[in-house]
Amino acid sequence: MENVYYGVGATGPRIEWPHMVGVLPPEAHCFQPREATAPESSARCRILSGLGGVGKTQLAARWAREAQWTEAVDLLVWVTAATRESVEAAYAQAAHEVDGVDPADLRQAVDHFLGWLQRTRRSWMIVLDDLTDPADLRGLWPPDRPRGQVVVTTRRRDAALLGQGRTVVDVTPFTPDESLAYLHTKLAAHGCVRPDPDVPELAAELGHLPLALAQAAAYIADQGLMCGQYLTRLRDRRRSLTDLVPEHGGLPDDHRETVAAVWELSVERADQMRPRGLARPLLELASVLDSNGIPSCVLTNEAARAYLLAMAVPEIPEDLPDDELLTLVPAESAADALRCLNRLSLISVADEGEEQIVRVHALVQRVVRESLDPEHFAEMAHSVGSCLLLDWPRGTYAQSHPRAQLFRDNADALYAVAKDVVWAVDGYYVFIHSAGTYGHAGMAAKAVTQFKDLYEAAVRHLGVDHPNTIDIQSLMGHWQIPGGNVDGAAVDLISAYQATRDKYGEEHLATIEIAGHLARLMGDTGSPAAAAYTFERLSHLLQVHHPEERGRIAEGRFQAAFWTGMAHPEADHIGVLAERYTELRAEFGAESEIVVSAAHNLASLRAECGDLEGAIDAFEGVLRIEVATRGEDHPETLVTRHNLATYRARAGDVARAVDELAAVLDDRRRILGDEHPATANTLRELRECRDGQVSP
Repeated sequence: MENVYYGVGATGPRIEWPHMVGVLPPEAHCFQPREATAPESSARCRILSGLGGVGKTQLAARWAREAQWTEAVDLLVWVTAATRESVEAAYAQAAHEVDGVDPADLRQAVDHFLGWLQRTRRSWMIVLDDLTDPADLRGLWPPDRPRGQVVVTTRRRDAALLGQGRTVVDVTPFTPDESLAYLHTKLAAHGCVRPDPDVPELAAELGHLPLALAQAAAYIADQGLMCGQYLTRLRDRRRSLTDLVPEHGGLPDDHRETVAAVWELSVERADQMRPRGLARPLLELASVLDSNGIPSCVLTNEAARAYLLAMAVPEIPEDLPDDELLTLVPAESAADALRCLNRLSLISVADEGEEQIVRVHALVQRVVRESLDPEHFAEMAHSVGSCLLLDWPRGTYAQSHPRAQLFRDNADALYAVAKDVVWAVDGYYVFIHSAGTYGHAGMAAKAVTQFKDLYEAAVRHLGVDHPNTIDIQSLMGHWQIPGGNVDGAAVDLISAYQATRDKYGEEHLATIEIAGHLARLMGDTGSPAAAAYTFERLSHLLQVHHPEERGRIAEGRFQAAFWTGMAHPEADHIGVLAERYTELRAEFGAESEIVVSAAHNLASLRAECGDLEGAIDAFEGVLRIEVATRGEDHPETLVTRHNLATYRARAGDVARAVDELAAVLDDRRRILGDEHPATANTLRELRECRDGQVSP
């Protein structure tokens, strides 16, 4: 394009085209191109929206430079759009430079410039950087013209940003590959030429956030560290994020704020939106949950609203009844506060199936956590545990479903940041519940690992004789049984039984429950008569001391009949056990976990008593229910599949049994591992079938 001059009247300005108004920010050192941010070329107004620190300004500046380099536009105007006044001042200056308008008459100059953009045949680009409030552009949006381009950078996601010709570009953190390319280049430019294997881990730990990566790289270079050494400091909870970036005067790329401070303005603005005062405490709740996915109900349910009430309502009427307290923070207010945080890009909210999922960057979470004093943090962590428990999926079968895993992931995230502070405020119940649901979902090894950690912590914080410590030890023993550690289970269950009996007596429900676990262990390890005797005694204790516990009594009577039959496998015992099964089903329903397990046991007794056809039919019915409710990979489903195949072989259908056992073996190896006793049992049965050693 040839340079030409354009004049207005005898005294108008004479300027050289292409022309620029304002100053582009300097390009970031080792600028990293992005893969997924450019919209289709037909978009004339591109709104770059995203969390502070993702690189929106740098991306807009690169687009502006490319327009300059290629002489694609005659006029480029860079506007710092943090306030309406700054936008008007930039427009007035542009009007003066391109058309000789007096900028002192601000309103006239602004209107003149917008009119010039509307009627000119020249190409132009207006960049409105760091728009804080969409209302600041009311009446100031550049016109939608074929030869005009507009780029807006903002943390906002308000509906008011949308309009004719506008396209929102969601700017996210770097991809992992972009992070690696940036860090390798940046560290090398700082003289860190040694190969550093911890670069990928550092990038992931910082959530691939460009601002955090830049400041971390500068700190690493200033301190002469390797990435692994920086990671050690980063993971040290005694250090705050502010301690791990350069001091203010040493920030890279003309950064005005540290990564820890960059979001404070957004939090303040979100907290000032209606409903005022709720956004910050809601973000506090989200700061200790899983950054990759939080069910929105956890942040808006009654427990969450109780926390918001305590944090945001300064004066609560003393005469207000308890059942009316939450009317001060209704459910829609909590939901609106969630949307405020979303509008400021501090979180993202998306519908995924029937669940609304909230995501928040891990560094935002850390900054929020570090802003809380220890007492406040402990109470908040306790409240979050209540939020999780209130909406946790109900029922044993439900624990095998993805939604329950979503809740477990959030409980695990809470435990990772709050496990040392919750004991003093009784905030640990959610972790006991979560560990148990791992077991019910078929992940016994994970359950045992969590209960062991909880038990050690409970001993330290509560004492070895505390009821909850004993309860955790009992659960730890219980879940070691399906995990294959029979000896460990016996040690923990016996210890928990003795402590509970000594504290409460043998007739207490807690003592009876642990004794029931021990009785099952007796039966499973080859002492069915002892198991039967114990269950008879426990049923008697329940009938005498807890007659209201009809379900427990029915279960105890069934277990006593089952183990009696297994000790003496005779046909008469099938009828007795069938009667007990009918009683149990009347209490719990045909598809409850207890009843399905009882149906499995009834089928096993049929087989042991010689009714193989009846047992096979019964196992097939149990398997249909378990596959539908637990899934094919659940360890209990695998037990049924193994037993069904074994009894098919005994009934003479060896070929089908071999195929089914081979499938079970593959699944047990994949799920439980080669060393698990159940895997070894299936391998033995399969070999016997293949070698013709099956006995009816």
